[in-house]
Amino acid sequence: MDNGVTSAWGGPGRQDDDRGLQRLPVRVAALILLSALGALLTAAVLETQAGATAYIIGESHWSKAHQRAVLSLYRYAGHARQADLDDARQALRVPLGDRAGREALERDPVDLEAARAGFLQGNNAPGDIHRLIWMYRALGKAPYFRDSVRLWREAEVEIEQLVAVADALEAHVAKAPLADADVLAYQRRLLEIDARLRPKELAFSRSLADGANFMRRVLLALSALVFVALCAYALYVMRGTLRRVRETESEFRMAFHQSVVGMLKLDREGRFTQANEALAQILDRPLQDLRALRLADVLHPDDLARDAAGGIDWNRLREPGERRFVRPGGEVRWVRWTASVVDARAGRGERVFVLAEDVSEAHELACEIAHQASHDELTGLINRREIARRLGCALGQAQGRHTLCYIDLDQFKLVNDTCGHEAGDRFLCQFATIVSSQLRRGDWLGRLGGDEFAILLHDTTLEEAEAAMARIHAVLADTGFSWAGRTFGMNCSIGVAEINDDAVDVDWLLRAADAACYVAKEEGRNRIRCYRDSDPSLSKRRHELEWVAHTQLAIAEQRLPLYAQRIVALDGSGRLQYEVLVRLRDREGRLHAPGVFLPAMERYGQGMAVDTYVVDALFRHFVQYPGHLAGLELCHVNVSAQSIAEPAFLDHVTALLDRHPAVARSLCFEITETAVIANLDDACRFIEAVRARGCRIALDDFGSGLSSFGYLKRLAVDILKIDGAFIRDLSQGDADLALVRSMSQMGQALGKVTIAEWVECASVMAQLREVGIGYVQGYAVHVPCPLSDLTEAWAGGEPVYAELAPVEPA
Repeated sequence: MDNGVTSAWGGPGRQDDDRGLQRLPVRVAALILLSALGALLTAAVLETQAGATAYIIGESHWSKAHQRAVLSLYRYAGHARQADLDDARQALRVPLGDRAGREALERDPVDLEAARAGFLQGNNAPGDIHRLIWMYRALGKAPYFRDSVRLWREAEVEIEQLVAVADALEAHVAKAPLADADVLAYQRRLLEIDARLRPKELAFSRSLADGANFMRRVLLALSALVFVALCAYALYVMRGTLRRVRETESEFRMAFHQSVVGMLKLDREGRFTQANEALAQILDRPLQDLRALRLADVLHPDDLARDAAGGIDWNRLREPGERRFVRPGGEVRWVRWTASVVDARAGRGERVFVLAEDVSEAHELACEIAHQASHDELTGLINRREIARRLGCALGQAQGRHTLCYIDLDQFKLVNDTCGHEAGDRFLCQFATIVSSQLRRGDWLGRLGGDEFAILLHDTTLEEAEAAMARIHAVLADTGFSWAGRTFGMNCSIGVAEINDDAVDVDWLLRAADAACYVAKEEGRNRIRCYRDSDPSLSKRRHELEWVAHTQLAIAEQRLPLYAQRIVALDGSGRLQYEVLVRLRDREGRLHAPGVFLPAMERYGQGMAVDTYVVDALFRHFVQYPGHLAGLELCHVNVSAQSIAEPAFLDHVTALLDRHPAVARSLCFEITETAVIANLDDACRFIEAVRARGCRIALDDFGSGLSSFGYLKRLAVDILKIDGAFIRDLSQGDADLALVRSMSQMGQALGKVTIAEWVECASVMAQLREVGIGYVQGYAVHVPCPLSDLTEAWAGGEPVYAELAPVEPA
């Protein structure tokens, strides 16, 4: 009988389903094709970017080689040393090799072996050769890259000029020594060639970078289109599939084995009673083998909750979440787990019904989303909810081994009220960064809200926690927070509570630690108090005292080597100038930066010992190398605030200067602006004494103090070293540039030399030159090296022209 309803087992409905199944491989193939196209476009983006990077790196080698050739020929014209000529010809092999590689690619047919040999001669990395060849052949006539090739050819004309100059010089020298007029003519010609080459090199890099960005944008746009098409088609396929599932839901409601989600029935003992094919695929086991398994055979041991008696804790396992299944080979598959208890009936015991959806591929994304939900947006620390969750976990495994520390920042309200919310946010972030760096792996720091934080120290007793907090207290006290010319202490009050049997729940634990913190604030703030019957005195700063002992021993054993970092004039004039730095070499031979040991020495009043050692070692160096001293324009040496305030240090320095008066003209003492402000009278006395003997004075970290410009009226300083905090982000905004410009103008008006610290790239150097800064110091100019190495490199006092110094482009 036909009631207008088509049978579930035949008719048009079944035929539509069959046709849908037949079209499924085609749809899957289309999805695979779209995915492959997207992956291909992504690979093209990466390969194009890598090729452009290879060309830019090659241009850097090209540029350095041409500068080296110019410098060597410049020297050869002046001194006629064969080594300089050989060095110039060796340097010219780089651009000539690149030209040979390009010309090989332009031949018909293309000579790939000659191209590889040429690019290898050009000092290009072997792994980049195929990218250079591919990009030139594929994009040689494309926009931007075509311009780059044109600039390349134009630059090669100048390289040929350099080769011609080298040949002419060699022939001239072979006939007769060069006259002074000839030397000047050749050197002028070299500088003219160099001046023409530099703009072409910069234009080549810029054109290549623009082209790479253009290609990247085009390919990314195509990738986006493919992605949109893939998503649209995937949505289309998904909607069609869901529609068919809904249409057949009533017919296959009980078709347990047809589900795409793993389904499992268990008894209360964890034995499998029924499972579907999806679960068998997740477990990578035959379906018929599942009935012989127990839950403990497939669920990760860490995810299998047990009760006190050792049985399965179904109350906890019924909680939905992500758990891990383990395949026979040990591979772990993440599943979204949902379990429910089915009431017993027909004489059977209770059953547990489990849905297990394989989410392994999406687990990483889910972890990222969970991170955002459980972390504070401002500081990146875990938030109050996550703190409570982790404390709950710690309470379940405490056994008196974990400790909670409750921290309240003493001066946050002062910073927020006087400097604004932006400063307050920066204050919190700085605090979080400093404290996090002091914690061990496994310990964590979280933000409870406002200016309150929490730290959990694992496997730590109350006494150990108190010592750890004392160390953090010391680091914070030594740091400070500066904003708009004002400096604030990073003081905090800390309450410590042990997680033991007395801690009944999370709320009790937080209240106990908060109460201890409150007592610390009541007793004067900036201290540590423990939640216990009697409070011990504050723990000593063992770590800092150890460094004081290490440093004192290193001074006695002369294990504080002197390092130096060059200071270069932006106009290319001037002789050798550098700042003396210090390192600590431990008995195992490891070097430690000054930030590791100097703060501890100064905190415990030992700063003068380091300063005295450095000054003595520097004078010994000058006595040992008188030629170096004769060719030295200026040597900068730092002096701490403690040394300035100590008359004995001044007496020691003046005695050295009186014994070695020739050193004074090449010596500049650097005094930090904050040290001057804190000890103005002592600073004036020190400045007056050393300047009277011919030394110069530099005001270090200029601009970081509260009254930078006003103190210059009273201080007889020669040099202003602008604080690196203004230089570091100079290219990222106008505010720092305006401040540096004003400092430069003021220094020029007062007749002071200006030096910019922390110069890390060529773009910043160009901005500093534009605003009138005289000298620069930083890694873009020179990486600090042992003073002895720098002395040897400059033996003989040979000039090195600043305009020829190889500086990497930003």
